[in-house]
Amino acid sequence: MKVLFWLNKFPTFSETFIRDQIITLIIQGVDVLIYTNHKGINQEEIKALQGFEAYELQKKLIDIDASTPKNKFLRVMLFIWILGIKGFRHEYGKCYRRSLDFSSFKKMKQSLHTFFRVHYLIKHRIDIIHAHYGTNGNEAAVFKKVGLPVRLYTTFHGYDIRLGIKKGGAIYADLFEFGDGIFAISDFNYSRLLSFGALKERLFKLSNGIDTSFYKREKAISKAGVINILTVARLVEEKALHIAIHAICKLIATRTNLELNYMIIGEGAERLKLEDLIDKLGLGHIVKLLGAKDSAYVAKLMATSDLFLLPSKVEALPTVLLEAQASGMVVLATDVGGVKEIVRGGTVVPPMNIDGFCKGLSMLIDERMNWDEYSRLGREYVVANHDIYKQTKQLVNIYKGY
Repeated sequence: MKVLFWLNKFPTFSETFIRDQIITLIIQGVDVLIYTNHKGINQEEIKALQGFEAYELQKKLIDIDASTPKNKFLRVMLFIWILGIKGFRHEYGKCYRRSLDFSSFKKMKQSLHTFFRVHYLIKHRIDIIHAHYGTNGNEAAVFKKVGLPVRLYTTFHGYDIRLGIKKGGAIYADLFEFGDGIFAISDFNYSRLLSFGALKERLFKLSNGIDTSFYKREKAISKAGVINILTVARLVEEKALHIAIHAICKLIATRTNLELNYMIIGEGAERLKLEDLIDKLGLGHIVKLLGAKDSAYVAKLMATSDLFLLPSKVEALPTVLLEAQASGMVVLATDVGGVKEIVRGGTVVPPMNIDGFCKGLSMLIDERMNWDEYSRLGREYVVANHDIYKQTKQLVNIYKGY
């Protein structure tokens, strides 16, 4: 079985769940290739592969457009050769010819682009395309449309669901018609996808999984002294990190006896704004922006910290909350997307509300003597329901049609 992953970028710190899914499939003997819309390895976040060199993921990246000659003359000659030799006598001849349906593809250039891509996938004998995000599934649906005998599965996450809400589910019409399976990572996504028009018989609940052996508690959760607080998130507007920072400020203004250390791992467009906010509130001695870090660093910090904060204004099903709970951290998050479905070791509060977030944080601190129990409940839930090896076995069974 040869599976081609169709992604936006690879790797990225914010999508380690995709990296881990690919690795687990490799461990289970699946032949995996990776295609990205950004062409090749994402050098800006290459450290997201640190510690996983044994799987040689960089060598698995392919460019399905690379074999198309850039020279127009050579491109025409290759096109004539493929069409003449394979287009009529090849077992997939109909696929070649359908890719040249100019009326369907609107423009000749787009049709020729599809023609060469079809040739590449046939040549490399791809069995399954697994797209992450509905927009990528849309793009890959063209291969099913021309009759290529591949199976197409698509996992929806966050922004693709929000895009469907904004523009209407009809934007995924081709994917829903031609795709073999749609994966919803949460009950929230499942209900949204049904409302978009996804066929129930092709819709599967398959949440993100994590390697629960990688995230383990190293230090007993704190019952006295300094409270070590952590957030791992992109520094972008959707994560609403200013809410958590304001809540910390409000909390220490009313509870002067608290000793807090708040670390934020991540990078993004909001960094300068957050730095200015931290300075303005006089929190530089408490709140630290640590930048982007690799998985080993994140796991180490989770294993020795106490509270995990995620103040997002939008989410789908944030894998980072699974990692935090697997690490035995007590969680405070906002009630968006599928967050309430997965939080067991902590509590959720309304989004975009500084007072509410501060109140939730204060409540958890008041219940500090119960943190051991919260820690246990969170990890037990993740191990039972989101272990990546269990999730991947289920995925392979779906691939095989079981």
